[in-house]
This record gives sequence, structure tokens and C-alpha cells, in this order.
Amino acid sequence: MLAADFMDLISTVTLSDRFRLEDFADRLHLVTVVLFSLAASIVGLKQYVFNPLSCYIAIGPSGEEFADYVHSYCWVHGTIPLKAGEPIPDTPVEWEQYDRLRRVTYYQWVPFVLGLQCILFYIPHLAWQALCSNQAGGDVFQLVKAAADAATSERSAREKQVKRVAEFLTDMIISPRVCLQHYGRRNVNRRIYQKCDSCSTPRRLGTCLIILYMIFKVITLINAILQLYLIQRFLGFYSEGSTGSRSMNLAKFGDSDRAVTVSDANEDWSGLGFGLTVANHLRTGRDWPETTLFPRVAYCRVRGIRLVGVENAYTAQCALPVNMLNEKIYIFFWFWLVVLISASVASLVLWLIRVVFTPRRKHFIKRFLRIKIAMVRNKPRTISRADIDDFVDDYLRRDGVFLIRMLALNAGEVITAEIVTELYNDYLEQHSPPSSFEANDRAPIATKELV
Repeated sequence: MLAADFMDLISTVTLSDRFRLEDFADRLHLVTVVLFSLAASIVGLKQYVFNPLSCYIAIGPSGEEFADYVHSYCWVHGTIPLKAGEPIPDTPVEWEQYDRLRRVTYYQWVPFVLGLQCILFYIPHLAWQALCSNQAGGDVFQLVKAAADAATSERSAREKQVKRVAEFLTDMIISPRVCLQHYGRRNVNRRIYQKCDSCSTPRRLGTCLIILYMIFKVITLINAILQLYLIQRFLGFYSEGSTGSRSMNLAKFGDSDRAVTVSDANEDWSGLGFGLTVANHLRTGRDWPETTLFPRVAYCRVRGIRLVGVENAYTAQCALPVNMLNEKIYIFFWFWLVVLISASVASLVLWLIRVVFTPRRKHFIKRFLRIKIAMVRNKPRTISRADIDDFVDDYLRRDGVFLIRMLALNAGEVITAEIVTELYNDYLEQHSPPSSFEANDRAPIATKELV
């Protein structure tokens, strides 16, 4: 069942990935969804199908039933990690202190937390798709799919599909929807949209989609940062002390000031120091140290065993092979999230430049017209700069340029050049006929392709 759900998720992401309104950084977030789903499946399989830990008691009741009980008890109750050379507690009071302050149980929740992170990464993409379908004035995903299909079609069908995509795109650009028209039958929704002027104003200005997309980019970036913080808090990384030295507080006994700590001047376990420490170990060729966060060997105090009317307690030593898997998974995800955050920041900055600077939008559209010019047989007419300015600023506007960018990213630049040329020709035809001395400058670009 788990494997089937995972395969369905992979097929959903891979098959529809081509027809999304997303760039490379957004696709990395979708890849992250698959990675977290895969990790949650593997860890869950290891924990609940195979044996996650194995415990041994030197002296205790014989029988497989008791051994199975110890395994189950230590897994449910948790284990107490001890560093090499650290003495084992002797008295019941010390065991209670260790059990209260040092007992490790997070590994039981690893598959569930990984699954939660998978969901949290996928929710922004679902919201973006829903907003696109609701605010774009049409099914933008079918628009991208139609453009991608046209790129691989025969010439006769290709021209018809290009015109159909251009007409669909024109309707989405030129005919801004009024929210009240779509919710006129519902009084509650009508009152909401009457009070919500922000629903219609960006659409009239041609900035609705691009504003939603920038919000989506910011949300995905914040989500990735919070996911990195969640991993570090879940694993228990923090710093202590006012002297500037980093240490990990392992235990504190009662009212005493004595604390058991592990401190290393070359290691920083706080915040981002975890990943940097791992990178330093890899660079210097040092083996990854055994820490109390991923204990390979831990101890478990089994209480309440009654033998001949006497209650006994046993100390079990447990091997935790599942923590070797958890360690590698979280090391990988730490570096992956750092890369993901860097890509998201770069993508957000790039889109801000694209949106803010008008010359970049005009240069972008003109580049596609030049691509089409290079494909035609006849010598092209001169493209008027004034026409390009009006075409980009008044006809396409920011949302139109945004959709064309997404077509280029998801369907290819060649087919996008043909669609832009069709849009440009339609724009010239919709305006009043030019005067005789401007006729050559405003003539539509030839669309006959080279044989």
C-alpha cells in the first residue's frame, strides 16, 4: 500500500511536471517532495517491518518471550545513550535522572516527521495550481500542454495548434475576468468580492498572475528555511553557555550544578554548525563521530519484571542500526535544503529583476520575434520599436509576458517564438490601419517556415 502510494506520487510529479507554470527552482521543490516521501517510506519500512533495534541482557530470565518483550519495551519506552568511557548509572535515582533528561525517543517519529515535511513541501504547489486555475481566466495548464503538443506535431497540425494557443492566450490576456461575474449566484461570495477590491484590480492592471507567483516564490522559500530549522530542532541541536564555547547538555542531576557535556573546539553543533561540521569531517577525511543524537548503542532500563513475587529491574544494551540510516538521511537533507534555499533565493531575485525592469521584458519578447524572423524564407519587415513597446506594455502586460516565459520554460523556445509572432500579428491587425508611409513598418511578420 505504501509503495503503491509512493509510485502514484512519483507518476503524478513526473508526468505533469512538463505542464506546470514553474521554473527550475520550483521543480526542485517537487523533487524534494519525492525525496521526503521516499525517505519516509524507507525509514517506516525499516522500523515497522524489519527490526529497528536489538537488545541484550547479560543476566536475566531465559526464553524468547522475554527477549521479544525487552526489544518491544526498549523501542516503545526509548533508550539512553552514553558516550564512550562514560560510567553506567548505578542507583535507581541516577537511572531516573538519565531517563528523564537523556532518554531518546525521536527516532520513533522519524517516518512521520518526514511524511509531514513531504506534505508541507507539496501544499504550496497545490495552492499555486488552484490559484492559477481560478485567477488566470482559463486553464493555463492546458495552455502549456497544448503548446508542448504543438512543438512535436506535424506542420499542418502545428499551424492550427499555434493559432489556437495564441487565441486562447489572447483571451486570457485581453479579457480580464471580474470576480463578481463568477460568483454572482452566491450571495455570500458576492459580498466578499464586493469588499475585496484586490481581487479585480491586479487583473485589470495585468499583474494578477505575476503577483500570485511572487507570493508563491516567497512562501516556498520561507517553507524551505523553516524545514531546515524543523530538522535541527527535531534532532535537538542547540548551543549553551555565555562563554562562546559550544556544548551539548547531556544531563543535569537535581539541584546540582554538575552537567555532563561534550564539547569540542573544532565542532559546532548549534544551528547551521551541524552541516558545516559534517563538511569539515568530509574534507579532512575524518570518520563521522558517534554522537548522542544518532546513538548506535544505547541502554534501556527494564523495570517491573516480577519473579517469585519480587520486582526486578534489568539493564539492556541495545544496538540501533536504524540510526545509521537516520543519520545519513538527515545529513543528506541538510545539504539538500541548503542547496534548495540557495536556488530559491536566486530564482526569486531573477524573477524580481524580470518583473521590475521593463527593458528586460521588451528584450525578452523581441528575442522571440527575432527567432521567428530567422526561420522565415522572405526578408522580414522592420519591427517598429513603438509597436513593440505598445505590444508589451499595453497588450501583453506583465501577466502576458509571464505566461510567455512559462511557455518558453515548459514547451520550448521555438514553439514559443511562433506563438509570440502570432500574437504580435493579431495585435497589429486589431489596431487601426496604418498610414501609407508606415505600412511597411507595421506589416505582420511572415510566418512561412523554411522547407
